[in-house]
Amino acid sequence: MEIYQIDDQGRLFISPSIDDWKPVAELGIHIVIDLDDDLDIGVPEVPNQILYVYFPFDDRPELPDEEKLHSIARMGARLIGNGYKLLAHCGMGHNRSALVAGLILRYLGMEGDAVVRMIQGRRHGALYNKAYADYVACVPIRSLESDMGAGI
Repeated sequence: MEIYQIDDQGRLFISPSIDDWKPVAELGIHIVIDLDDDLDIGVPEVPNQILYVYFPFDDRPELPDEEKLHSIARMGARLIGNGYKLLAHCGMGHNRSALVAGLILRYLGMEGDAVVRMIQGRRHGALYNKAYADYVACVPIRSLESDMGAGI
C-alpha cells in the first residue's frame, strides 16, 4: 500500500485500501476516513488513538449525500487545522479519497482549480472521475469561520 501526501505540510494523505497499518502509524496519522465498501481489517483498537470515519459510497458520476460529504470535509479541515494528520482512502486511492481530500483543501482556503492540479500532480490518476474533479474545482465553499459563526 502506498500513501500519497497531498498537501505541502504533510497533514493530508490519500491511499488505496489499507491492508497494513504500520505505514499509517509511521506517518503519525490519527484520523482515517474510509470511503471503501467494507470496513478495514485491523483498525487499531487502542483507546484515543485513531478516529475512524466510515462513509462508503460508489465511484460514479453522481455525488454521495452532499450534506454528509461536506460535513466530513469540514471536520477534516478543522482537525488538520488543529495539527492532526488525516488519511482518506478508497479502493484504488484515485477518486473518492481525492474528492474528500479536495473538499478538505477547499475548506482550508485553497482555490478549486489549484486543488485539482495539486491532487492530480501528487497522485497519478487521481480525480479521473470528471464529475468529482469539476465539483472540487467549482463548488462554492463557505469558510470554516463562517460555519463557526452559524453555530455549525
